[in-house]
Parts: sequence; structure tokens; C-alpha cells
Amino acid sequence: MATEPLTVTIEKLVQGGRGIARHDSQVLFVRGAIPDETVSVVVGGKHKGVQEAAIGAVLTASPDRVVPPCPVYDVCGGCQLQHMRYEAQLVQKSLILRETLARVGKVQVDAMAPVAASPESYGYRSTVRFVVFRAKNGFALGFHKEGTKEPVPAAGCLLVPQAIRDVVAVMSGRLAAQGKLPIPLESVEIRRSADFGHLLLVFHAGPAMRSQGQQLFEMFRDVKNLVGQVVTAGSGTRAQRWVDGQDWVADRLGDLLFKISDRSFMAANWRMNAVLSKAVIDWAGSAEGLRVLDLYAGIGTLGLSLARAGALVTLGEANPYALADARHAAKTNHIGRCRFRPMRAEAMLESVQPGEYDLMIVDPPHIGLSKECLAGLLRVGAGCLCYLSRDPAILARDLAQLCEGGYRIARLQPFDMLPQTAHVETLVELVR
Repeated sequence: MATEPLTVTIEKLVQGGRGIARHDSQVLFVRGAIPDETVSVVVGGKHKGVQEAAIGAVLTASPDRVVPPCPVYDVCGGCQLQHMRYEAQLVQKSLILRETLARVGKVQVDAMAPVAASPESYGYRSTVRFVVFRAKNGFALGFHKEGTKEPVPAAGCLLVPQAIRDVVAVMSGRLAAQGKLPIPLESVEIRRSADFGHLLLVFHAGPAMRSQGQQLFEMFRDVKNLVGQVVTAGSGTRAQRWVDGQDWVADRLGDLLFKISDRSFMAANWRMNAVLSKAVIDWAGSAEGLRVLDLYAGIGTLGLSLARAGALVTLGEANPYALADARHAAKTNHIGRCRFRPMRAEAMLESVQPGEYDLMIVDPPHIGLSKECLAGLLRVGAGCLCYLSRDPAILARDLAQLCEGGYRIARLQPFDMLPQTAHVETLVELVR
């Protein structure tokens, strides 16, 4: 029996971009909503412990509501905020961040700056990964439907620049014409240099032979501005990897040139990454002689930017390919004031003595700082700590422990790295 529609008013948005509404004693999480709107909803099932509801009709629309330009916005899980004016997205992300910090970590922030806007609100992604699936005719590229493994055709994704959409159109046409692929292809990642326009195709497939990989290379070798293709077939220790051309793209960050290889993390919004790096340099002030420990250095965008400004930087990174890219960037850009350590953050901190560094930078994965890393940071106790986070709830948890350990928040700057999504990244300066 179908559930009768309910009329509710949206109170606020929470992390993940859903709206909160209440009916009797029931709390509803509503996708595609905007605060203060009155909507008719149909209550659905529970997902991850929360009661979801779908909008049937918007009865009183917010002035911030717009028509989402993407034809699959309602089913694709990639974006959550396309139905909202971009300026309103920034305001809501700020409110969500502040509320999450207070609720999860009991952290009150006075010196919180407005969310820094992305230079582009669409067409900003330098890298995107599509799943490959069998369609009615041949094969197609798309994403997974939100919360499922069901594929959604999304070859025209508006978050990527036109140059990538053009490549996707070519690839989609050729895949659609295939009754059988030369290799058990699972996904393809497209990376594009924002400055040079060079393209790298990174294919992920099931177990296969080299000859099958070569056949796949032949299908796309004539793609415009292509500098290389990579196939990784299989997984774990038995995975095989084949390269056609080069396995990296180059891009500029300010006046620095970086090589980003296929096995290194590449920021999705490269131009916004430059804005973030500049903020770190500005916060550092006079960097000349500053002793810096960059614990999750990646390819070195933050650490090398500070080294160029005169700091003495130690870059620690567990991914050997990313660290090799960082070494390459230091050599290419003639930066000599840095050391490289192929180590996990926890191991790095064990080898550091209190007072050895003036500034520590942490840019951990989505899960945040481990207990060992938190303990190490508090033991070393540098006078300044810059924490870059991708998850407000995890950030709240870690900030609470750092503040209990003697740090205080000096300033906090959110960045809109992924417009049209609920994602927000936050740079926090802590001092003691």
C-alpha cells in the first residue's frame, strides 16, 4: 500500500546535502530540498539508519531554487545541490560546516571565513572516473545511481570541461559499436591538464592478457590531445599494468610545474587547488627559514609551495609514486630546501622530536587522523598546525581532540572544491 504524501517544511540542510523536516515525532531526510521550503513528500525506506523521503511537489519554492541543468540529476549520485543557486550553495555549506563542528565535536569557531568560491561552478573537474556497463546497444559510460551499483548513463556530465565531454562522446560512440570488448573493462578515468590540455586515459579491467590491452589502446589512440593510456588488469598482487605513451600529465600550480602520474592522487578541481595552496602560503607569513613537516605530502603541492617561499620542508608520503612525482617537481622547479621521506604519517611522527618543526601540515584521507597520528601530533607539539579536511564530521572529531590536547583554533577557511555537490574542504590553523 502506497504511503500518503505529507506536507512538511524544510528546517535546514545537513552534511550530505539533504534537508531536514519533521512530521509528528518523525525526522525526515529529504533530497533536493532547500531550507524554508514547503514540500509534499513521500516517505521511503531507511538508508544508513535515517528515514528518507522524496519530494513529490514543491508547494512553496525558495527564491534560491533553480532548474538543474543535468538531465540525470535526480538519479545520479554525483551531485546534490544543482537545484540551488551557486551563491546559496556556498552559504549552506558554511552553515552545515558550522553546525557539524558544534554538534559532533562541540567546537565553536569564531574566526570562520566565508566559503571560498570555485573559479568555475561547472566544467571544473580535471579528473573523472566513469563505470563501463553493457547498454541496449554495445557498451556505455556512466556513474552509479545514488546508493546502488545500478549504472546511470552520464556521458554528458556537466562537471567536466567541454574538452573531456568531447572525448567521452568519442569513446561512447566507439563503445556503443562494440558487441564485445577486447578486455573485461570495468571503468575508465580521464585526466586532463588544466593548463596544457593534455589527456591521459586510465583503464581498470578484470584479469586479461597484454594483447587484449593493446587492442584497447588501438581503439582510442587517435583521441585529440592524448599523451598516454594505462591499463590495470586484475587486482592485488596479481594485477598487471600496461602503458601506451606516457603515464602522467603535467600541470602548473602558480609558478610551479608538477607531473601527476596515474597512481598519484590528482585534485579534481585543479584550479581551486591553487587557491588553497596560496592560502597556506599566506597563513605561513614570512616563510624564510620556517621549519615545516608536511605529513601527507602527495605530489608536494603544499610543501613545495612553502619551500619555494623559503621554508625548510620535510615531505612525508606513503605512496611511492606520489613521492616520486614530488621529487620530480622539486628538481624541475629547482627547489632545494626540502627532504623526502617515504613513510606513513604515524611512522614519521615517531621519528620527530618536540621542537623540531615550527609548522606541521596534515592532509589526511577521508577517515581523518588515526589515534596514533593524533597522539604523535600532540607529543611533537609544533607551535602551528594546519589541518586540511574533506569531511566536516571527521574534522569535528579530530579538532575536539587536538583542542583538548592544548591547541586552539586561530582561523578556519572552507573551500568549495566540488561545486554542485555537498562536499566542502576546510583548512584550519591551530596554534599553541
